[in-house]
Amino acid sequence: MTATIEEAVAVTLDAIGDDPDYAEARDALTEASTALASGTTAEVQWYLEGALRLINDSCPI
Repeated sequence: MTATIEEAVAVTLDAIGDDPDYAEARDALTEASTALASGTTAEVQWYLEGALRLINDSCPI
């Protein structure tokens, strides 16, 4: 299965939902989504890396 970055962000946002433990990660993913539409590749990467770090900090599996 191949997904676009936009699809992956949407699926991840759906998966974490409104869980307060993931509030910061949700914000970073929302910023990444905005950057995908109107930002630079570097901005998208920065927000995605931050979101991944925050998700791992909240739930290190």
